[in-house]
Amino acid sequence: MTTAEWPKETLARLLAAERPLLAAHLKPDGDAIGSTLGLAEFLRSCGKTPTVLLPDGIPELYRLRAAEFQTAAPSDWAAFDLAVLLDTAIAARAGFGPEGGVPEALRAKLLVIDHHPDNPGFGAWNCLQTVAATAEVVLQVCESSGTAIPRAAADWLLLGLVTDTGGFRFDNTAADTFRSAARLLDAGASLNRVVNQIFFNKPYRQQLFEAELLSHHVRWAENGRMAWAVVTPELLQKYDFDMRNAEGVIDMLRAIAGAEVVALISRRDPGFRVSMRSKNPAVPVVELAHKYHGGGHAMAAGMTVAAAGFEEVEAILERESANLFAGDPR
Repeated sequence: MTTAEWPKETLARLLAAERPLLAAHLKPDGDAIGSTLGLAEFLRSCGKTPTVLLPDGIPELYRLRAAEFQTAAPSDWAAFDLAVLLDTAIAARAGFGPEGGVPEALRAKLLVIDHHPDNPGFGAWNCLQTVAATAEVVLQVCESSGTAIPRAAADWLLLGLVTDTGGFRFDNTAADTFRSAARLLDAGASLNRVVNQIFFNKPYRQQLFEAELLSHHVRWAENGRMAWAVVTPELLQKYDFDMRNAEGVIDMLRAIAGAEVVALISRRDPGFRVSMRSKNPAVPVVELAHKYHGGGHAMAAGMTVAAAGFEEVEAILERESANLFAGDPR
C-alpha cells in the first residue's frame, strides 16, 4: 500500500475481520512484541476478538504488563478470517509456529505490516512503511480510526518505538519518531514504565554475564574498526542467561570507542545467529546480511549462518570485514 490512504485501507481490512490471528517473527524483539500486542489491544477496544500467537513467548525483558497470547499453534487455521504478520521481513521467520514460515492455509488471507525496507511484500496485502519501528506503522493505522487509543495499546506501542530506536539514539530516529512518541504519551503511555523495564531492570546475573563477555569473548578485525563477541552455550549456562533478553547486549560492543561495526554470535539451531550493528553510515551491514539470506536495516541487520562451529563463523566475519570497509579505507 503506497497511497496516502494506506492507514485507512489497512484499518478497514483489520476491522472487516471478526477473528484475526496476530503474529510476529520468531525470537521476537521489543518492536515485534510491542506492535503485535499494541494492535491486539486496539482491536479489542473495537469489539474484535484477536488471537495473539507468540511461539517463543515474551522474554522477561519485554514483560511490560499483563498480555493475552498463546504459544501453541491453533489446531484449525480456518477459524481465523485474517492473519496479520507484524515486523517480519522474511517469510521463513514468520512466527506462526516454532519452525517458522507461513502455513499454506493462511497465505490467501495474510496481511503483512512492517517497516523493514527490504521486505519484498509476501502477503496477500502488504502495509510496508519505512519508519523507525513497526509500532509507528501500527500507531498510524490506529489513529486513522479517529477513536482514542487505549492506554494498554499505547504502552505496548511505545515499547516497540523505544526499543527499535535504542531509546531514540539510533540513526532511524527522525523528527516524526518523536512526534509519534509524543502522541503515544498523549494517549496515556507511561515513559517511566517503558524505560525502567527496558533499561533499568537488568538482573545481576546478566551484568556478570556481560562483564565476562567483554573481558574474555571479544575479537577484533580491521585494526579495531570491527569487533564481535562469541556467546557460547557454556557462558549462557554459567549465568543462566536467556538470549531472548539480549537486545541490549550488542550495544555494549557498539559503545566501544573505535569499533564502527560490531556483531554478536550465538548458537541458533541449525546454525549460528549473527546480529550486526554499524555506527558508520559509510559501512552499512545489511548487504552482508543479504549475502547470507538475512536482512534488516542498513545500520542494523542479522543473519543465520550454517557452519560447523564458532570458529568457522568468526572466520567468515574476519574475511567479510575487509569487504565491509573497502569503501571507507583508513
